[in-house]
Amino acid sequence: MNLRAKLGLFAVVAAGATLLGLNPVSVTPRSANESVAYAATTINAKHQGMVGDAKTSNNAALQNMIDKWSGSVTIHVPKGTYVFSAGAIKLHSNINFKFDKGAVFRVTSGKRVNFVYPSPQAGYDGGISNVTWTGATFQGDNTAAGQSVFTQSIHHASNVTFNKCVFDNAESPTGHYIDIDGSHDVTVKNSVFTGFNGSMDYKEAIQVDYSNAKAMSYKNKGDQYDNLPSYDVKVDKNQFLPVSKSSGQVSSYAPNPIGEHAIYGHGKAGIIHDVFFTNNTVVDPKPLMSDGVATIHFKGVSNLWITGNKFINQHVLGSGNYIYLYNSEPEYNMTNLNISDNTFTNVNPTKQYVYLDSKSASNPMTGVTITDNQATTQSGTKAAFVKGNFDLTGSDIDIANNTVKKQKAVITNVTAQQTITNTTVHKPTSSSNSSSSTSSQKLKKRKQTNKSEKYVGGLATQHAQLKKNYKTYAVYNHIRGHKNWNIMKFDWKKLKSKRVYVDMRATADTGKWYRIRFGKNDKTTYWIRSGALQFDTFNVEEYDRDLTLMKIYPVYTRPFNDPLLAKQKGTTADLAKRRVTITHRAKRTDSSGKVTTYYQMSNGLWTRALAFDLDS
Repeated sequence: MNLRAKLGLFAVVAAGATLLGLNPVSVTPRSANESVAYAATTINAKHQGMVGDAKTSNNAALQNMIDKWSGSVTIHVPKGTYVFSAGAIKLHSNINFKFDKGAVFRVTSGKRVNFVYPSPQAGYDGGISNVTWTGATFQGDNTAAGQSVFTQSIHHASNVTFNKCVFDNAESPTGHYIDIDGSHDVTVKNSVFTGFNGSMDYKEAIQVDYSNAKAMSYKNKGDQYDNLPSYDVKVDKNQFLPVSKSSGQVSSYAPNPIGEHAIYGHGKAGIIHDVFFTNNTVVDPKPLMSDGVATIHFKGVSNLWITGNKFINQHVLGSGNYIYLYNSEPEYNMTNLNISDNTFTNVNPTKQYVYLDSKSASNPMTGVTITDNQATTQSGTKAAFVKGNFDLTGSDIDIANNTVKKQKAVITNVTAQQTITNTTVHKPTSSSNSSSSTSSQKLKKRKQTNKSEKYVGGLATQHAQLKKNYKTYAVYNHIRGHKNWNIMKFDWKKLKSKRVYVDMRATADTGKWYRIRFGKNDKTTYWIRSGALQFDTFNVEEYDRDLTLMKIYPVYTRPFNDPLLAKQKGTTADLAKRRVTITHRAKRTDSSGKVTTYYQMSNGLWTRALAFDLDS
């Protein structure tokens, strides 16, 4: 091909690039078997074959695009839901993923997708560098098919950034969202992490670990390992949230935010260092009760900053320890450890907020600063803020101005900073009362004819259904036979729902009665004969099992909606012991056929079965 023909061909290529939405670039001709590398190129993922229709698998299209554009490239992901099958997507250096609002990478049906950062050589420069994810959403689900998973497996990589991303209900039950192994200069900021259903429940969303095959979420063929520790990891202004039901109760716990649990080669290649966990919010992580675990756990670390964070429990009970730092190496001195200016709201640890543990008494931690942390609690127990298994009064130990205060009500509202499609953060709201309207009528004055009347109150949110023949019943201002009882005028035709709310029952000479409201927030109450109401059915049986309380649920004198009416006696957070013996099980079936299980504890009180760790 002569020079004129070559120039004409290059002009066609450049024109094609313009049509594809690419930046004009200089191009070097390659052989037929080589990919074409463009410098500072921007490509449109849909134009390159990805399909955001919520059903087409995009593994091959994304991998082909990454392989084809092997130079410095920005991958623009337009709005759409891009589904992935199980597999691995291998990245290269100098990729900038930029997602439009509404652009979602999704995995379903228990499948697992790994984003792999290859390291064909050992050493801190053995892997790839300069990878940025901006505005990405990685969305999974937890169904009967299993937990669907997205994992970033980062090995010997550098200059990796996640900014304004959402990791939604897609953490591996045995692993992590972001696995940082022998890497450095990794930044996670302004992002949201939701949901953790861990079979290995101490795992964290962001693992700061070593270059070792055992540490990897994905073992990439050909990778070289050398036990190098990760360093310069910055996690700032992120949220770690539960996946919640519409009621606000936790469906999947928030991820444990950050940490690590192993040291390789006894730290001969170095120890994890320069880790910054700052200005983050953590809501309702799973309570971790075993010795040696905690919501935030580091084993062998120096130059650690845990500062300016908000740790909040709304519907979950506290762990044994919330932060646990452990030195397992007698030859390594953990130093420059900073835990300051954090707030802890209702986290209520059963042991202490922070525990410092050194395996060798002759090798305590140094340069420890734990100052100006504030904890508020509704619990009657008041855990110590800091404890350690070595002397905490040395000249290089600064532990001061850490307060634990009890308050009657501690309400913290948290709103997700990024769009999350299947997650809500429950916020307490005030309810307004509305009154049922009745036509005015003149009430007769009557003498009481009942010789016996017995009243039992109950929780006002309990409810029952009106039976089919409810229109044959009258409603009363008080039970028949009581002083000044009257039949009230009421237009049944205006009734929109057959559900009524019940807060009191009565037994008298004139029969059995319930006090009802026609709306949950109505102030106006009526009395009606018990025959007009259909309550849920209950199957109660003896049940002998020891279980651990994990979530905050109401505690009742009877199962909720029992026809005899339950009274609330606080919540599971008010119970002195977390390990309790179950004596009875009740299965409640409502009018729609839904079954809800309650357990009676040895103290005689009942609560939802969901309040317990049923795997223990």
